[in-house]
Amino acid sequence: MKKIDLHLDRRAFVKAMSAAAATPMMGGIMQAAYAAGPFTDYRATVCLFLFGGNDSQNMVIPLGGEYAAYAAGRGNLAIPEASTLSISAGVSGRSFGLHPSMPGLQGIFNNDKKLAIISNVGVLTNPTTIASYNAKTNLPPQLFSHSDMQSHWQSGRADAPPLSGWGGRLADLIESANGNSQVSVSISAAGQSLMQKGDRVVSYAVSPWTGPKSTIVKRLRSWRDWDNYATDRPDPQAAFESQLTIARANILEDQWGGMATKALTTGNFVNGVLYILDKDGNPIRDAAGVVSEIFPITPPPPSTYVASNGTTQNNRLAAELRSVASMIAARDKLVVKRQIFFVSIGGFDNHGDQFKDSANPTPILSGLHSDLLKQVDQALTWFYNWTKAQGLANNVTTFTMSDFGRTLTSNGTGSDHGWGGHHFALGGVVSGGTIYGASATQIFPDVALKSGFDVGQGRLLPWTSVDEYGATFAKWMGTSTGELTGIFPNLGRFARPTGMSFLV
Repeated sequence: MKKIDLHLDRRAFVKAMSAAAATPMMGGIMQAAYAAGPFTDYRATVCLFLFGGNDSQNMVIPLGGEYAAYAAGRGNLAIPEASTLSISAGVSGRSFGLHPSMPGLQGIFNNDKKLAIISNVGVLTNPTTIASYNAKTNLPPQLFSHSDMQSHWQSGRADAPPLSGWGGRLADLIESANGNSQVSVSISAAGQSLMQKGDRVVSYAVSPWTGPKSTIVKRLRSWRDWDNYATDRPDPQAAFESQLTIARANILEDQWGGMATKALTTGNFVNGVLYILDKDGNPIRDAAGVVSEIFPITPPPPSTYVASNGTTQNNRLAAELRSVASMIAARDKLVVKRQIFFVSIGGFDNHGDQFKDSANPTPILSGLHSDLLKQVDQALTWFYNWTKAQGLANNVTTFTMSDFGRTLTSNGTGSDHGWGGHHFALGGVVSGGTIYGASATQIFPDVALKSGFDVGQGRLLPWTSVDEYGATFAKWMGTSTGELTGIFPNLGRFARPTGMSFLV
């Protein structure tokens, strides 16, 4: 008898489930009512993960009297001072600039004052000093490793197995107060992530929007196109669905069928909320193939950008945020009061490709890192302006995360793995136009080799933990102070156990 590879069958199924997206557990296993609910207002957080370790040393740049030390440490990675985009951070005696690829965010920072910079954030298990670092005391495991640091950022506790993410634990708390919705409080436009994995809540996945002829819902369907069948023939979709719902004696098979049925049901539900459907449940299209959206998103996001090499490239992050905008626009029809979104952009592991080695007199201003920040700037600027035009700026807060910062020193063509990094918080409730650091006197670290925060090669020793940073967003979403430690078990070890002050 031929051996059947059940592992591969299961892998294919899980892949389909991720695309179609799972549903939150409902009914008798729903958690007890959340203490602060039910919610009467709408709020959403959007986590933007910059995979690979963003070189934030070149995203936020010290100017004035501090620029010389920055430039000396960076060598050929230094952004020319005259090319930086000046920001009015309001920090007495100090001045700063953004990378020249970020003019949109510069305007939001300086004019709207709805963008804040949170400096020197990183994974910590305890408050850490140079002395404790050198003694290897209570350090995060596998420090400087991509996969581990990504996991630590998303789990919110580096000293325990990554069984869930802090966004997932937040979703567990607020799901039952979110409304009687068929769709999860957690929604990803970048595939499944540890960040959104809860003990009960399963995130729902939508696809990046690729144009007016595309949809963001992947439906779980028969492999045959039933529309081509005559009415006197069996409907393969009906047969497919009936196979999902039949009773099975094997528990694993029964779970398989239950998950598939939920994915199918949720996909059909979201499809019907977002699009005008025909009798077969397919989105109606006009003669040009444009999908009939119930909630059109205007203006559309910048779908492309001009890369440093002069070619036109797709801006996938903007496509992901456009899908997020569709789900936000449909919030009332989805029956939700809270949504936790996850989007991402990769490519930040710039060891040997941070800039283009060319005859350009300032080659650091071109190349991969510049192109990545250009995409981030275009996408975030569009998204914030869309929320503002919809009257939702105060209801949506976007923030960045990344594996780690990078070394101040150059390896010749790029930078190496670091630790602390600088991050953005963006939205109408952000008290922006300034920089938030460890305290009123520690706003931005000295960016110089052998400074008091250099653990080697200009790697910054973090002074703000992921716990304190993340707790700020969790509290804004409606969790009580007492519930924050359920999301961030190590939060009480740090100086700000109720989060930071950049959200109002």
